[in-house]
Amino acid sequence: MSVSNLQMEMGKLMATVVALQSQMGDMKKELHLLNDQVLSVHDTLMNFIGKVQTKSVCDRVHDQLKKDYVQRAELAPVKTIIGAISVTTATAICVALLNLILK
Repeated sequence: MSVSNLQMEMGKLMATVVALQSQMGDMKKELHLLNDQVLSVHDTLMNFIGKVQTKSVCDRVHDQLKKDYVQRAELAPVKTIIGAISVTTATAICVALLNLILK
């Protein structure tokens, strides 16, 4: 292969590389546009979901939460009493064991 043929082939190769770089740049721009469009669709869907939730759904959730809170509030005194009984029982057992050990 002569020097001129080699230079011609190198020129073709360089032209191909430049064309590939240009195509890659175009693909990168298209990917950025696609990303922006996907984010736009996501935002639109989130806004739609926020608007579609009706007041009745929120009321049902609120009622369920209120029922759970009321149940916990009703059980709180019972839990406190059981805790006090447990502490008193444990203290009485410890005192009885100490009296047996020390006598």
